[in-house]
Amino acid sequence: MKLLQTFLITFLTNTILVEARSKPQMVGYSNLPKWEPTYNMSRSTIVQPCNYSGFFDPSYISQFGIVDFDWSNAKQIYVNNPNGPMNCDELLVEQVNMVKQYNPTTKVFKYFNFVKALPWYTYVREKLVDPAYSGWFIKFSNGINGSYHVSPCDHNYNPPLCSDYYHDTLQTPDYPSGDGSCREPCNCGGVPCGEYLFDHRNASLRDFLINEVLLGPTGLGNSNISGFYLDDNWHNTSQAIAPWQPKGGFCDHSPIGGASEEDFYCTADMGLTQQDTTDITDGWALTMQQVYDTIWENNGWAWQMFTNTKTPSPSSCLSYFRQEALYLNESAIMFEYTNASSSNATLAAFSQDLATFLLVRGDYGFLGYGWIGCTSNSYAGFGDNFNYSYPEQLYYDYGTPLAPYYETIPNTSGIFQRDYTKSTVQFNCNTWTGTISMKD
Repeated sequence: MKLLQTFLITFLTNTILVEARSKPQMVGYSNLPKWEPTYNMSRSTIVQPCNYSGFFDPSYISQFGIVDFDWSNAKQIYVNNPNGPMNCDELLVEQVNMVKQYNPTTKVFKYFNFVKALPWYTYVREKLVDPAYSGWFIKFSNGINGSYHVSPCDHNYNPPLCSDYYHDTLQTPDYPSGDGSCREPCNCGGVPCGEYLFDHRNASLRDFLINEVLLGPTGLGNSNISGFYLDDNWHNTSQAIAPWQPKGGFCDHSPIGGASEEDFYCTADMGLTQQDTTDITDGWALTMQQVYDTIWENNGWAWQMFTNTKTPSPSSCLSYFRQEALYLNESAIMFEYTNASSSNATLAAFSQDLATFLLVRGDYGFLGYGWIGCTSNSYAGFGDNFNYSYPEQLYYDYGTPLAPYYETIPNTSGIFQRDYTKSTVQFNCNTWTGTISMKD
């Protein structure tokens, strides 16, 4: 579901997402995590691993401080579940438990989606097949016999398996091949496999997602789960199309907006009006306000609650340290490595990344990998770890900061320094270099 890491849109600023303390261009949750803060460098690392073919090796990935598993993890196992319908959520919990067995201190997140109703999640499928919950899902405008840009039916079945609930198949398991390849017609438990959509105009849906899913046994009701990646969003205006997106964009690029990463014509196929997309967007915003507060109140966190930042480019280096980064030490930050990719085992600017991170971080800073995709290689049944290298410097003890960073000659030198109990950290914008000098 993540072609690009997404963040909650900025209209959720009233109580949940705020531009805290006038931070330029920085958006994050208004509170800090309730976890005990740490400057242990190895506990201050973060990663979004994914093994498409099976489980990810828990002995390797558990060295990170935060590990967040995507819904595509172990996909080729759950789409071919021999014991019944797809069981993505259950296998994510199994992967979480593997990591916690190796390292109980690692905080493990897992994927939820409260925009798309994905039937490979059991809690979704059970409601899709129960007519009592028909108000929780948006339907095709004219039933299964209408004319649409996507098919309401899975024609791999005889007779075809159909649903009048709107669903596309852009990022969906399929037979014989798809985003997850089924060895026989895909089993989503009595409905066609596809990306259905929750209708957030329904208050009972909101109550279910928070109290039974978020706080349930595959959520924070499981003591091994510390947080979530909460994917996708709704808009009621057309969004800008990024170069990585398909020609024409997704549904939220339509004139009246729509759901992110859904077929471009989804609002037309559902017969939605501008008022409809506005009402659904407002309902989704209300849901997410309550979701993030509930997570925080129950000692959890979500990827979207971080303030996101990274090492500045040479041309933006001075403005970053003199302006944008000044208050990052007061936020929970996810600091992403420069140009990390699934095809490149090396970290292009590790010394710059580590130095910048140590300069700007606060009590809740995490350095590492955002979404870079899934590996499909395996050994001993686990994923190939080369995508997520772990330099030895992440085991060093740099101490705790004595004060915020400062420019060695204010507004002149272009050299920024921070003193720790066991090290001195500098970033020189003139040469775009980062250095760390150990005191012992």
